[in-house]
Amino acid sequence: MPNKKFLLITMFLSLTALLAGCVSIQTAPSTTSKGTLGVFKSADSGSTWKLDGTILNTQGKIMTLGNVSITKIVLDPNDHAAVYLATSSGLFYSYDAGDSWTQVKYFSAKQITAINDVAIDYFDKCTNFVASANKIYKSIDCSRTYTEVYVDTSRADLVITALATEHFNNNVVYATNNKGDILKSDDYGAHWKLIKSLTDTIKQILVDKNDTRIVYFVTAKKGIFKTTDGGNTWSDQQGDKKNQDLINKALGAFNGGKTTKYFAQDLTKPNTFILACQYGLLQTVDGGLNWSEISLVTPDRGANIYALAIDPQNDKNIFYGTDTILYKSVDSGVTWSTQKAPTIGLINFLLIDPKDSSIMYLGGKEIPKN
Repeated sequence: MPNKKFLLITMFLSLTALLAGCVSIQTAPSTTSKGTLGVFKSADSGSTWKLDGTILNTQGKIMTLGNVSITKIVLDPNDHAAVYLATSSGLFYSYDAGDSWTQVKYFSAKQITAINDVAIDYFDKCTNFVASANKIYKSIDCSRTYTEVYVDTSRADLVITALATEHFNNNVVYATNNKGDILKSDDYGAHWKLIKSLTDTIKQILVDKNDTRIVYFVTAKKGIFKTTDGGNTWSDQQGDKKNQDLINKALGAFNGGKTTKYFAQDLTKPNTFILACQYGLLQTVDGGLNWSEISLVTPDRGANIYALAIDPQNDKNIFYGTDTILYKSVDSGVTWSTQKAPTIGLINFLLIDPKDSSIMYLGGKEIPKN
């Protein structure tokens, strides 16, 4: 009789190959001890990770970010040693690429904990905008003090979800909320106007790096809305028929394609983006009119993808993170390698330094309890 153990191994390998399709996978060992949240840094393109830095809190005590849940990691566009963390425990910044961190006293003193986003001015590194609850704050003195520049009390549960500045007009700021409102300021946050209303939470604003008139607004469940002229006209108003939403019609061809997780721009090619969504990973090379699938090891609609990053210097290198696993491809998704997440939480954010793509940041977030 054939060896039973041999038969079991053969069946397992055959099943694995069937599930993965034409995608092959290699498993890398865990490179750091688990047990913390916080922000991790890699200096070797994600091969190894270390928990990044210590913080000096408002009482002068040395602490770590190990118990801090990371919402977003932002680099100063002109000084990549300046890193900002939007977290569930306040706003933090580092001026030494994460070796040490400072907690912003303004928010901790007011017991403002949940920071949803931070946007740095492209023209003045000491100016930034911060979103928390139903308010937008602005600092012009390197986060020492802040003033409220926008507050919405019209709905009790309204939350400002995302902010964005641009690198052409230094007076333009965008903001969105969980009710689907898109706001724009043309005077550096002094005044705001509603430029479009959607009926879904807007999770992310992406200003095209090649043309700041092009802005993408990523919703939770209704796909992506795009303007090519700073908010005067919109993608859901274009096409052969009025109000024909070409982008989301194309996304709708994929089951779960409009339930988004994260949208990333390929900086090596114009109009090229990858969307992490409930379906998996989808790529467009024409600004969203057409989409194609990137094959994954994890079955379509079977992975909770929370974070996504494309190497800004080599777009063949793609990373995405799930609850417990970091995936990496060096051949545009033909093959994938994996490693266990360095964080005890889920991989909520990935960021690659545009000037040195060997440097990466990973943010851990507490896994929600059922």
